[in-house]
Amino acid sequence: MNDENISQTATANPFEKFELAIRQELPKLIIDRMADNDEIVKRCLNDPAFQEIVFAGLAKGIYETVTAQ
Repeated sequence: MNDENISQTATANPFEKFELAIRQELPKLIIDRMADNDEIVKRCLNDPAFQEIVFAGLAKGIYETVTAQ
């Protein structure tokens, strides 16, 4: 949410387009959190099914927070 590009993408697009646009940003978002929770980051990077679950939650949470402001 602190990334200006992601915030602009959320405010300029419906959720479905936002989700597609930030999909490539997921590894960066996850790695940025490594210091906070190393085990979850490792699982996200190594488990594609878990990564999809995390991505869905992150995308929805970011989009709802940014568009509510």
